[in-house]
Amino acid sequence: MKKGLLLLAALAVSSALCAQENQNFGREDVLAAFKEYNPAALEKAAQNPAYNDLLNKVAAAYSAPRTEERQNEMIALVKNFDNSVRLQAAREEYFNGRTLQAVSGEELAALEERVLSEIQEVVEGVFSNTLEVKEIQIDRYQEQIKAVKKEDTLSKEQKKQTVADLKSKIKAVKTEIKTLKKNSKQKIQDTALVYFGDIRSEYGKQVQAQLLQAQTEDLQASQTAARDVKADNKKPVAK
Repeated sequence: MKKGLLLLAALAVSSALCAQENQNFGREDVLAAFKEYNPAALEKAAQNPAYNDLLNKVAAAYSAPRTEERQNEMIALVKNFDNSVRLQAAREEYFNGRTLQAVSGEELAALEERVLSEIQEVVEGVFSNTLEVKEIQIDRYQEQIKAVKKEDTLSKEQKKQTVADLKSKIKAVKTEIKTLKKNSKQKIQDTALVYFGDIRSEYGKQVQAQLLQAQTEDLQASQTAARDVKADNKKPVAK
């Protein structure tokens, strides 16, 4: 295959080619993405063993086809790592708060308001990072355009077509950015409410599951006690 055709294939990020080579993004790719797009997380991991353990578990567990779409998802994952940690912390705060309410019988003032506010801040961060990832896509396409124009092995028509394809992708991403920004405040609020609703629902299901388990255990204990009493009554009386 000629060098020019190889370049075209690389620029197109061919899913078929990736499948043939059976290549996936994995641990080293995730760590490299952290180094490039979220170095602060690596610095924090160097100082915090628990944080470092979580980061490495995420990196080790990650596996995705080596495609452009998955690459963007991986970058978003890396940039939103702390946001994911904060979401989990908000969930735990709500669960612990509700549990304390049930045990103490006291109302924890503004628990829901506090947790919802935290979730909304996280969603705002995710939204901002999403826009940044879109800009990274555009920068990458622009770099590819520069590379194509400098490639001597490509014909004039090949250059023209490849540049046109890349410009079309840039236009599509810019449209996505415009759509994301439209009514962004309302979208952020709605997303936060949906996530908070999921947490509340999850807590309710957990409580129901625990109640059902307790009832089942009580029933089993009652049945065992009844069998023991019945067995005792059947024992022969000593003479």
